[in-house]
Amino acid sequence: MTEVSTQVVTASTLFGAATVVAAWDAGVLPRRERTVLVVQHNVPAPEASGDLTAGPAFAALADRFDEVVAWNDVVAPYHPKQWRPRPEDAPLWERLLRERWDLGDGPVELVGESVATSPTGALVAIFASAAVTVYADGLMVYGPTRFALRYETGGRVERLLHLDLLPGVRPTLLAEWDVPGVVVPAESFRKVVAALTEHAVTGPAGSAGQERTGVRLADHLPAPGTYALVLGQYMAAIGLIDVAEEAALHRRMVAHAAERGYRHVLLKPHPSAPRQGTEELAAHARTLGVELEVAPAAVLAEALLGESAPGLVVSCFSTALATARALYDVEVAAVGTDLLLDRLEPYPNSNRVPAVVVDALWSADPWAGDVADLQRLVRAVSYCQQPGLLPGLRDDAADLLTGLDDDRLRRWFRRKRLTALGLPGGLPVPWWRSSRIVHLGDVVDRRLLGGRLRRVVRARYAVGGDDLRAAVGAMRGRLDGDG
Repeated sequence: MTEVSTQVVTASTLFGAATVVAAWDAGVLPRRERTVLVVQHNVPAPEASGDLTAGPAFAALADRFDEVVAWNDVVAPYHPKQWRPRPEDAPLWERLLRERWDLGDGPVELVGESVATSPTGALVAIFASAAVTVYADGLMVYGPTRFALRYETGGRVERLLHLDLLPGVRPTLLAEWDVPGVVVPAESFRKVVAALTEHAVTGPAGSAGQERTGVRLADHLPAPGTYALVLGQYMAAIGLIDVAEEAALHRRMVAHAAERGYRHVLLKPHPSAPRQGTEELAAHARTLGVELEVAPAAVLAEALLGESAPGLVVSCFSTALATARALYDVEVAAVGTDLLLDRLEPYPNSNRVPAVVVDALWSADPWAGDVADLQRLVRAVSYCQQPGLLPGLRDDAADLLTGLDDDRLRRWFRRKRLTALGLPGGLPVPWWRSSRIVHLGDVVDRRLLGGRLRRVVRARYAVGGDDLRAAVGAMRGRLDGDG
């Protein structure tokens, strides 16, 4: 019997699944004989809201796969973000999933959003011999890998698929593994999104999340260029800001659209965000002379950028700002990135590079840097987030920081972190904390005190909430530089 090769694709968003399908259509990702889409729903309470399969737009994607399965059902009652197999159980899980998903004994290729998180990370551990492709469905591709990967994970990644959201800027994700980046052509992605739009507006009456069926979406939108699209984000629900601050942020977005001369605003809530506050926002819009409507939750934001595109897209740091600008040539504006950058903790938070990029390009006071400067900015922030993974980016970081004005330096970086890393913009270091003195103290501690001083210092850093790993990595770099 001939063994069939299977491609197992994981996705948590329509955008991500659409990116993979677009890669197939463009020929930049070879499609295997059989394909399985593994859908995950990773919001804090998955049972309280529908996943990406809930809306009729999903039908256009489901038809492109041989089978669609729910990862949440596989790992229940555990939350999909919380579960990974024990190493000794991985072979048993592989046998189970091969039987349940009808994979047979043939080769398996994994295509996933992130090998650092589940389900892709779990499946990489389960299918130990599978080749791995990572796709990035947003601006996080320009940021660093969240943490150091073991060789049996990072060494198996063959390619990194991504949309060219920042033309001329190379991704940083998985750079420590020299994974080649592969751009998914914009035209291929736009065609897939257009197909999703057709399914979304012609689905059967009563489809979940679809308020208007049997008609074209463009027929219920204002004329192209005459309205502003406001994109809500998933921030209060995950603790980045509180509910009152998120409501105030949405009011600022509507006010910005009004200041730009738009009298019709379409609000597109984040599909995972709780449905609350829209009536209050509409009432506020009316005080500004603006009519506000809410787009169907199941409609992909990018679907609104095609046939009847808005004149302006407003959000905080949504990836859709980048897709609107780079792929659809629509004007964009960022509102509230200053608040978000102040609240993001810890500094290595994976939302930081997207937020910094959006703030630099589309805030009220955009940065005057060119593409080369933007590349250095991405590398500088990435290095400060993960200096141990990306030591080769230190010079880029120092070069960028040397010429950065004080206001942007404070918004995009942390003085305390720059000090620990020995980079420009940090606070002055007393002589007794210089690299040579610290090195001498370390030698004395190891030879005479048996490492007791190091343990005390580690405990102090842990209590203070400082990033000791970053400090130690930076100190090693400084010692090497002092030579």
